[in-house]
Amino acid sequence: SAGADWQRDRIDSNTAYDITSRNNTGVYVEYIGAFGTQQLQASVRNDDNGQFGNHVTGSLGWGLEFGEGYKLTASAGSGFKAPTFNDLYYPFFGNPDLEPETSRSINVGISRHSERWNWTLAAYETRVDDLISYDAALFLPNNIDKARIRGIEFTIDTTLAGWDVGAQLSHADPRSRSGFNDGNWLPRRARDTGRIDLARDFGAWRVGATLNAAGPRYDDAANTLRLGGYATADLRLEYAFASAWTLQARATNLFDRHYETVAWYNQPGREFGLSLRYAPR
Repeated sequence: SAGADWQRDRIDSNTAYDITSRNNTGVYVEYIGAFGTQQLQASVRNDDNGQFGNHVTGSLGWGLEFGEGYKLTASAGSGFKAPTFNDLYYPFFGNPDLEPETSRSINVGISRHSERWNWTLAAYETRVDDLISYDAALFLPNNIDKARIRGIEFTIDTTLAGWDVGAQLSHADPRSRSGFNDGNWLPRRARDTGRIDLARDFGAWRVGATLNAAGPRYDDAANTLRLGGYATADLRLEYAFASAWTLQARATNLFDRHYETVAWYNQPGREFGLSLRYAPR
């Protein structure tokens, strides 16, 4: 496959900036193929950014299926991310001197899909140059010259005693690799996160619950302001009153836990919602 996309950003301000508009034109090609029990994916993309010039990125992925639903995967790729106009110019909180991010990533994994159990275990590492990160000391976004993010993720889903059960666990090691903060955690990133989902059908009714948890993080690059971990619980109840219509009631953050992922900014407390969904079959 091949394609192209185009985007235009523009800013109106009473502050005189050197650049008040930019275009980004991207062109890409991608190949996906299968050879017996192996799969191959390869892609390359060029972004012509009116503010930051040309950047070529690409990826290469491989998979091998073997015995009883097992699959090995490996991939490598590169990335480019231009700072948004909000990053650059938002009043009092923008930094017009930001540089774009560039990154390189690798990922290896193993998974199994069967009638009863589905699980995936993957490990990854990403190295980023000029990572765009908010600097709480300066009250501005700033570039971190070099950063390294390593991690491992595990997901599983099955059915036990009539209940659909799913779980996700993630451990990351996000580190600054330059300057005075070399070795510190990257700001506003939890090292450990997890999620458990439960759901079950009772005729036209379906009930479900979700438990979300995250470990502590630091709000600043110097790792002086620590934000505690948290756990929240959600409940939902659905009623399929017709073949294509479903009514859902939900409660999020059921126990009204107070927590922050950014210092001084409380996350929403207990919330209730009601939705009506139409999905023709």
